Amino acid sequence: MRRAFCTVLASLGLVASSASCVIVDPGCGVGGTSILISPTVVFVAVGQSATPRASWCRNGHYDPMSPEWSLGSAADANVIGLDPTTGRITGRRAGTATVIATSQGVGGASVSVTVE
Repeated sequence: MRRAFCTVLASLGLVASSASCVIVDPGCGVGGTSILISPTVVFVAVGQSATPRASWCRNGHYDPMSPEWSLGSAADANVIGLDPTTGRITGRRAGTATVIATSQGVGGASVSVTVE
């Protein structure tokens, strides 16, 4: 079944691998390198946590990475707690906040957080 799936994708020009199935997104990395965050919208309750994932998007491939995470503004610290190394977001009080991922001079990827 996996081989059939890879064969179908290969015929569409979306796979480049002989031993395993690797999905290549031609829209990823067009015009340079960027950071992809998943999910881009997070909902947590007060006291609960969530941790988004980050990937490099370059040359049609997504590679896992560990960016530096920061708050969009100082006021966001009233709404959420943030671990700058892991990206773990913890709800402090109801409201909205923004978390930004940055690595190697590349930034701009963000997570919109709503604490309920």
